[in-house]
Amino acid sequence: MFGGIILNWLFYLVLAIGVIVTGVFLSLRVKEGGTKAMFTKAAASLCFIATALVAFSLNRNNFEYAILVIFGLVFSLLGDIWLDMKYIYKDQSDMYSFAGFGSFMVAHTMFVPAVLMGYDEYVWWHFIVDAIVCGIFVLNTIHMEKQGKVNYGKFRTITIIYTVFVMSTTLLSINGFVASGFKSVKYIVLILGSVLFALSDIVLSYIYFGGKNNKTYVLINHTLYYAGQFLIASSILF
Repeated sequence: MFGGIILNWLFYLVLAIGVIVTGVFLSLRVKEGGTKAMFTKAAASLCFIATALVAFSLNRNNFEYAILVIFGLVFSLLGDIWLDMKYIYKDQSDMYSFAGFGSFMVAHTMFVPAVLMGYDEYVWWHFIVDAIVCGIFVLNTIHMEKQGKVNYGKFRTITIIYTVFVMSTTLLSINGFVASGFKSVKYIVLILGSVLFALSDIVLSYIYFGGKNNKTYVLINHTLYYAGQFLIASSILF
């Protein structure tokens, strides 16, 4: 009992530290960037992994779900580092960009089965709806380029594939909430986290491919991203 109380306090402490470190990173990122910002970003990402680990210590009822989410967060950390290194080693920018996209796709290959494992039942037509909605988002991704709002260039194919991965996590989380009879707190937290994650990627596409690499867009992007990741990590509690 006493150990549980300590872990409860530890969870909120780690979460609070994560918020503070993320704030420090955001300040460095918009003011100067460079290696200081990259190292602080890595520290902020380590904090959402630490949050997930403490959450797992508090709730070990769903071992498989927790392990998959934690591995997904680890690959997210790698993606965070690679994508910041593209600004530091500009002559190898493309390589780090592809590495970042790849790491986040692997992260979602962890998140998706984690989500599916929590289903109380499978409703086949939910997956049909998911496929249609996902297709709409892919078409919108392509349409954005045709409208001239963004220019994906050599990253067009991987961006489209990545859109499928990101939307799969979000849509399947919604499915899980519906399948639970709208009662699962875990899926509510996961939906919020995955939606914020997806929104951060929309902003990121304008930063990378739409010429919006300015302080406002960078701040919005990372705020949405870290809020989403800390929520996904916290979903292990439930």
